Amino acid sequence: MEKEDQPEDHIKKIQFKENSPSQEDLERIRKRIWNDINKHEVIVPWWNRPYYLAAAAVSFLVVALGIGWWNINQENYKTAYGEIRKITLEDGSRVTLNANSTLKIGNNLDDNKVREVWLTGEAYFAIAKHNGAKFIVHTTEAEVEVLGTEFNVIARRKNTKVVLHEGKVKLHAPNLPAVIMKPGDMATVMDKKQPIELRIVRTELYDSWKESMMVLDDKPVSEIAEMLQDNYGIHISFADTSYLNKRLNGKLSLKSTDDFITNLATILDLEVEKRDETFLFK
Repeated sequence: MEKEDQPEDHIKKIQFKENSPSQEDLERIRKRIWNDINKHEVIVPWWNRPYYLAAAAVSFLVVALGIGWWNINQENYKTAYGEIRKITLEDGSRVTLNANSTLKIGNNLDDNKVREVWLTGEAYFAIAKHNGAKFIVHTTEAEVEVLGTEFNVIARRKNTKVVLHEGKVKLHAPNLPAVIMKPGDMATVMDKKQPIELRIVRTELYDSWKESMMVLDDKPVSEIAEMLQDNYGIHISFADTSYLNKRLNGKLSLKSTDDFITNLATILDLEVEKRDETFLFK
C-alpha cells in the first residue's frame, strides 16, 4: 500500500523564488520616498481663505455705505478767509456764517424734536419756531439752547461769546449753572472752571460784520488785530506795542482788506509796511 504524503512533505516541496529589484525600481522607490519627506502641507492664512475674503468684502461694503450715508445726510458748511455765506436751513432758520468758520447740521433737522448744529468760528442765527422743537448750537465750550430767536455766536480762541438780539436763550456750560439771557446780554464762556460772564452790550457792535462793516465804538486795537487774523488771515504788528491798547471809534468798511489796513493806519497816524504775510505799523 502506497504511503500518503503528509502535510510536512508538501511544505518541503514548496520552493521560493528570490527576485532582486532592478536598479530602475530602486531609483523610483528612492525618489518617491524623498518626495514624501520633502512634501509639506500648504496652510492658507485665514485672511486668504475664500469665505473670510467674502466676509471681509461684505464688512467693508457695509462700512463704506455707512460712511457714505452719513456724509450724504450730514450737511457741512465752511467759509474761507474773507467769505461770508448766508444759509437757509430745512426748518426755515437762517444762518449768516462769518469768514473762516464751519457749521455742521444735524440729520433730519426738520423732523427732530431737538434741532442741533455745531459751530466753529462765528455765525448769526435767526431761528424759526418749529412745532415747539428747541434748537441747540454746540461749541467746544458751551451749548446755546433756544426756541425762536436771533443771536450771534463767536466760538474762537478757546472761548464762546453769545450776543442775544431778541427772544430768550438758555446757555449751558459743563459743570456750571445754566444762564438765562435776555436781549442785549452778552455771555462769555472762557474756562470750564470759571463762571459764565454776563454783561449788557450794544448788539449792533457784534453783527455789523454781516454787512462787511466794523463798528469800532471804543474797541481796542488788539481786538481789531485778532479779528483780522481770525476772519481774513491777516497779521498786523506794531513797532510800538503800546498802540495795541489804544481804543478807536467810528466805522470802517471790510469790503477791501487793503483799504481797511490803509484807513486803520490813517486813524492811528502811522505808516504801514508789508513784510511777507505781516503788515507792520510804525
